[in-house]
Amino acid sequence: MKKIILASVMTVFTTGVYAQGAIDAQLKEAQCKTATDNIAKAEKATQDPKKGVKSATWVKLAESQIEMAIDCGKDSSASEKAYNTYMKALEVDKAAGGKGVKDIETAMSGTTSRLYTSLMQQGAGFYNSKNFKNALKLFKLASATSPKDTIATLYAGIVAQQGQELADAKTYFGKFIEQGGKDVAVFYGLSELYRNDKESAKAVEILKKGIAVNPKDKDLQSSLINAYLGGGMMNEAIDMMKQRVASTPNTPENAKNLAEDFKNLGTLYENGAGEFEKKIRPLESELSVAAREKAEAEKDLANVEGKKAAQEDELKRLNDRLKKEPKNAASIKGSIASVTQMIASANSEVEAAKQKIAKATQAAQNGSKNEAELKELKAKEAELKDLAVANYKKALEIDPANFDANYNLGVYYFNSAVVAKGAVDRMDMKTYNEKGKAIEEQVCATFNQSKVYFDKCKSLKADDQDTNANLDNLKGVLEQCAKRK
Repeated sequence: MKKIILASVMTVFTTGVYAQGAIDAQLKEAQCKTATDNIAKAEKATQDPKKGVKSATWVKLAESQIEMAIDCGKDSSASEKAYNTYMKALEVDKAAGGKGVKDIETAMSGTTSRLYTSLMQQGAGFYNSKNFKNALKLFKLASATSPKDTIATLYAGIVAQQGQELADAKTYFGKFIEQGGKDVAVFYGLSELYRNDKESAKAVEILKKGIAVNPKDKDLQSSLINAYLGGGMMNEAIDMMKQRVASTPNTPENAKNLAEDFKNLGTLYENGAGEFEKKIRPLESELSVAAREKAEAEKDLANVEGKKAAQEDELKRLNDRLKKEPKNAASIKGSIASVTQMIASANSEVEAAKQKIAKATQAAQNGSKNEAELKELKAKEAELKDLAVANYKKALEIDPANFDANYNLGVYYFNSAVVAKGAVDRMDMKTYNEKGKAIEEQVCATFNQSKVYFDKCKSLKADDQDTNANLDNLKGVLEQCAKRK
């Protein structure tokens, strides 16, 4: 997925660290010495039995550590130490009655506090050196000091994402949105995190929030459509795209984008038709198998009954001979026994064939329920294909040079002709003589219709391999059509 990169606003927090080179070396050294001395004195005070139980002593140490972070910069963990020291000050003050808690919280809270500045500044330093782990830690602390601040929250989310701490990225991008952040990239990035984790419903929810605060952003709309598709919500994707084309005025400046949207809507309808086709094929196969098995069983029965009838005729002939040729009785009786056995076997075969027919008939009857379902599915498939074609044509009305719309229409008409040609090929001679030739003429007309769109594609992208392959196929097909005239 796309990663969000920290904007140049980051420099606001790095000046304290990286501008030090512009300060007189002696002045910087003096500042570092002062910060180091103050920290040493403050640490010593915290170890004093009397002073160590006073929150002011810990606040003084925290302030000295912030001084080290902002004015000196030698200790890259000074801001974190300051945060922890302030927390210790709160603990000490609460143990002593809590009279100073409010003042301590005020000192360590808000974007104007020196603690926030130090955390953000040193977090930026870690980020610029690509130490994402420590940068994330400091940005999270900065966010904790200023719960309403979107900058620290945003930076924590970005650094978490870049450092592959994706659970934290989700948390802080989500918090950024809850705080009222409107950055389009955050809505997109967070939705992608959820999509990657197969949480389509959550991705959709985030994108809807993004569109609510950025209603004109086409990228978020496209992302929402893709999220719908990824979550198997085809109808929602189609509705979203319909709303999009309906709300886009057909002006010269919008022409190409609007045509592309109509083409995409057509593609969605075509994909929807494809979903129905997946349901149609198994039903067609099931009905075809049932019909074929019944026909085969009836053929088998006819063969067995014919064989049995011949054997019964032979038995009658043998019985007649037995009456006329008593001297050959032994031989004739042997033949009679053999034929009688064959008839018994044929009776078993007849029974088996009848059972097979009964089973096939039952399957065909069950299939009649599927026929109604199949008819309904085919109607829906045809409706969606018609809508796809209509939207491809709308795209071309606006922008005749839209390659994909031309290509998709070429494919549609080519495939329609192939299906119709297959039906002709399966006709028996009688049916073909009745209506096959008329259908073949329509097939050839449809192939010619397909060629018009592929020719346009060729004019737009002369080297497109798929287009050229389709035109090569059409050349042979249309030559055969010409020979039939």
